Amino acid sequence: MLISLSIRNYALITSLDVEFRSGLNMITGETGAGKSILLGALSLLLGSRADSQILKDKNQKCLVEGSFDLTGLNIQDLFIRNDLDYENPTIFRREITPQGKSRAFINDTPVTLNVLRDIGVRLVDIHSQHQNLLIHDPVYALHVVDQFGRLQDLRNQYSIVFEKYRQLKLRVNQLQEKLNRARSDQDYLEFQLTQLDEAKLSADEQEELEQEQLLLEHSGDIQSRLSESVEVLNESEISILTRLKQLMTGLQSIAPFYPEIDDSASRLQAVYIELQDLSGELSHLQNKVESDPDRLRWIIERLDLINTLEKKHQVSSVGELIELQVSYRERLKNIQNSDDEIITLRAELEVVLTELTRASQTLSKERKKTFPDFEKQVSQLVRELGMPNGRFEVHHEETHEFSSEGTDEIMFWFSANKNQPAEELSLVASGGETSRLMLSIKSLISNSLAIPTVIFDEIDSGVSGDIADKVGNLISRISVGRQVLNITHLPQVASKGDYHYKVYKYDDSNTTHTTMKLLTADERITELAQMLSGENITPEAIQNARVLLKKS
Repeated sequence: MLISLSIRNYALITSLDVEFRSGLNMITGETGAGKSILLGALSLLLGSRADSQILKDKNQKCLVEGSFDLTGLNIQDLFIRNDLDYENPTIFRREITPQGKSRAFINDTPVTLNVLRDIGVRLVDIHSQHQNLLIHDPVYALHVVDQFGRLQDLRNQYSIVFEKYRQLKLRVNQLQEKLNRARSDQDYLEFQLTQLDEAKLSADEQEELEQEQLLLEHSGDIQSRLSESVEVLNESEISILTRLKQLMTGLQSIAPFYPEIDDSASRLQAVYIELQDLSGELSHLQNKVESDPDRLRWIIERLDLINTLEKKHQVSSVGELIELQVSYRERLKNIQNSDDEIITLRAELEVVLTELTRASQTLSKERKKTFPDFEKQVSQLVRELGMPNGRFEVHHEETHEFSSEGTDEIMFWFSANKNQPAEELSLVASGGETSRLMLSIKSLISNSLAIPTVIFDEIDSGVSGDIADKVGNLISRISVGRQVLNITHLPQVASKGDYHYKVYKYDDSNTTHTTMKLLTADERITELAQMLSGENITPEAIQNARVLLKKS
């Protein structure tokens, strides 16, 4: 529950520190005193958005801090999931700077507004007047029925299966879209891959073919030069080897009587042997080089094919063509794999769909069981609240589409008059009737709401007299076992509270301020009397106030 609230520099509030108790806390004050400001500050603490316009002093930051007792709530997992220290009591803090920047903290740890809201919604349920519109919302109507029937476990089971179904269906649709896009390119990919496969490319062939092309194109020149070389070295009558042999013979002839020539003769012999080997190699190369027009023509055609493919695919090498070939093959393989995956997922989806259908049917069946008792109890409560002919109905339709709420759609219908058929609530109920209906519904589901603090903002709007007394009794019943903060303008309702706070304004020399205080027993009598008679409190009003408190 909310233990205390501290507000600094918010709207008309300069500084306010207030402590709240368990049970029923009534909050009253004149119109315009600032009751809605108090609610706005608490909403800010629970994650609502704000800007620098809420600052009373535009040069100072706004601070709202609340202390909450978490006893018995079992929400430690929320703190663990958000990397927060679990402390009891827990402190929420919100700061708004003059520049409009917002900061939020839980137990002095910075958090996002989403975290503030996720935890705050487990601590406080604020029901303001505009939330009466929720009663016309089919989704809210389902939540109410589920809470009344204590069907949360069934609903959670359905939600788990539905989310699994939704994710699977999304995955299938995404894969199918991707596959459809890929299939639009499939013919193109197959054609390109076939062309590359038929080319039977190898990584180094282009360079080798170009080299062989050069050889064949110049085979005549090569043979001519090799033939000439062999002839000069060894085959002509005055060949180099013949002359060297003559030189070598002449030098060897003088060696017996001129020993100094031995070294030169040996070197000449080495040259002769080397040139003889060279002549043999050149002769061998000459025999290898042949003119082959057919081979040359094939090479030219092959290189033309390779160059055409490179130009077509905007690459510069056979290696890149091969990489592209691998890519095409992989893309075609993925198309086949996607087909297989979709088939597998569709089979899985059918299984989950069966499970989802069973879960939705179970949930729908239990909801339908809840309708008669819910209709009866709401109708009984609205009759107690001054609508003796009030009749409340739940209108149900079953859809053919699964949603996060199941396959049920319900609307609340109502009739306040005798022998008049019920119609859709939004068409027939006045503002006061809607408020009483919402209060009746809140009272029925309050025990199933594991929220320690409920705040009503003038939910008694549009009622008075004896009906106001009954509304107060109903709010008092809701406060059993929890903390209720009820903002009211009705003395009959305010008298039912365990504690009574007054919101009021006062002026100093510079500005107007809003503040709040817990009333003593005597102050409470005075406040109720003023609510009964206005500014001029009469003895009769004092007496009536005493009677109201005694009666409560």
